[in-house]
Amino acid sequence: MLRPRIDLDALVAEYDAAVGQLAARAHVVMFTAYDPGEAPVFAFLRGRFAIYNELVREVAERHGATLVDFWRLREYRSDQLWDTDRMHMSSAGHQRMAIAVLDALGVEHDLEPLVLPPPPPSSAAERRQANVAWAKEHAGPWIGRRLRGTSSGDALTPRYPTLQSPLPT
Repeated sequence: MLRPRIDLDALVAEYDAAVGQLAARAHVVMFTAYDPGEAPVFAFLRGRFAIYNELVREVAERHGATLVDFWRLREYRSDQLWDTDRMHMSSAGHQRMAIAVLDALGVEHDLEPLVLPPPPPSSAAERRQANVAWAKEHAGPWIGRRLRGTSSGDALTPRYPTLQSPLPT
């Protein structure tokens, strides 16, 4: 999604084929992408995300999948639902997503969103400072890896290098 040369139609066509295979054997839960419209660094991608999401909605509809429409979950505009890298959810964000999935599936549950304290007030200068720190620690290295064609996991060895049985023997 973030790589400009990726053909969204071709990507979703492959996704559609994979979902079709899964849907023949199981009930599939799918997610749209988050709306990056309020994130200054990613806002320019909003149209691309919207197109992708519409294609994902079509795939979900075609295969009878349950769709969790992340685009419409406006509470995720709160920084408290995101980890420090601003790309992955925090524990509270994951917990709220679990609730959204159960609700979409129509599964009764007694989960309530975690009550989060209000974020501390910050000045414009403090927000700029936090943004610069984030850019140095997270965005810059991520962009560098994209330019080099590497992944943050390239130097890692697999925890389980051979196929393991999911059941204890």
